Amino acid sequence: MIANLSIIYKDINESCYSDDGKTLTKVNDTSPYLRISAKCEAIQDKCFYHLSSLISFSFEENPNLTKIRFSSFCECKNLTIINLSSCNKLATKYYTAFEFCYKVSEILLPNGLHEIQSSAFEYNTLLTSITIPASVEKIDKNAFSSCYRLSNVIFKEGSNLISLEYGVFWRTNIASFQIPEKVAYVNGYSFSTSTLKNLTIHPKNTFLKIGDNNTVFSANRSVLFFIGSKPIETYEIPDCVTTLGDYLFYQCNYKSIEIPNSVTTIGNGCFYNSNLKTIAFPCSLITIGEDSFSETKLVSIIIPESVKRIERAAFIFCHDLINVTLLGHIDFLGNQVFDYCKNLELIIFPNSTMIINYALCPVYSSPKLTMSFTYKTFFSTNTITTNTKVSISYLKESDLIINKYLLIMNSNMTII
Repeated sequence: MIANLSIIYKDINESCYSDDGKTLTKVNDTSPYLRISAKCEAIQDKCFYHLSSLISFSFEENPNLTKIRFSSFCECKNLTIINLSSCNKLATKYYTAFEFCYKVSEILLPNGLHEIQSSAFEYNTLLTSITIPASVEKIDKNAFSSCYRLSNVIFKEGSNLISLEYGVFWRTNIASFQIPEKVAYVNGYSFSTSTLKNLTIHPKNTFLKIGDNNTVFSANRSVLFFIGSKPIETYEIPDCVTTLGDYLFYQCNYKSIEIPNSVTTIGNGCFYNSNLKTIAFPCSLITIGEDSFSETKLVSIIIPESVKRIERAAFIFCHDLINVTLLGHIDFLGNQVFDYCKNLELIIFPNSTMIINYALCPVYSSPKLTMSFTYKTFFSTNTITTNTKVSISYLKESDLIINKYLLIMNSNMTII
């Protein structure tokens, strides 16, 4: 045992390590203060998981720790401090490593740390301040999400961080934030917009620009990444914008929005879970991103001829969606594009040949659905998962279905 600032730390028993002592596998010791061997290089998945007796841990001098794995300290509900400052060989903190450590009020990260994975410190609800070492290149999604009291984030000068990912500082108390010098990407769902009042960019950052209402653009203003203060009724997208960023309008209350003819790409999750009821896609549009309109309230959509890619699950869980019209040939139509659209009645395919390589509704296909064709459309194996009504103009027969074997049959179950 050693004494440190009047706290006595108990060495973790050798039986808790792998035979070579390099991996800490599982700890059940109920002592509140535990010390980890300097020989340890990795803390295994769920090693301290739900160890409610743990208040603090420390390391022997010159620790060799390089990895803290999945959920290793998750739900240590009485842990008060995470001090990794001496672990200068630590490169990666795996996802959910310290998630649900509700009493943690201080986190000390080591120089040399490269990556903080998703949800690593999520729900560290007493944390108020964090300093990110310059060596950190990636902070993954939700890493500090739901750290409700977090108000101060300091990036060491010369920060190597290149992006601000989905939910990284969501549901925090951050009012003022400076985007570090090498960040070139900002997810539209990075921050809690209700608390964020002042967003700035490091003077050396040449990748981004700040606009009115705490908006973040690419340096040439072609990509709109983030809108800090969204207007109540709608948002006027500048006509210089060619790309609407990922999760840009996530959960927004807009019922309609006008997209200018300059826009060619709608990013992943752009309108996810918004109240959007109507939308007119511009003739310039080429790509509709993954989950971009998932869980919206759209009723009818017309996809213009210009669109060449609709990514996976683009319109999944659109329960109000009834009609879809594809005006032109689409090169790529991703998996689950219209899955769980429980009221979908009609998909009109274009007046040109198409190849469908992925199932549009692999899990739940609306029993009301009819697919309408005027030209031949080729479906790959497993793209049709249940009998679906079809209307085929050139066959001049009614009451047709296509089954999971891709056979067209009439109401008498005769193969056409």
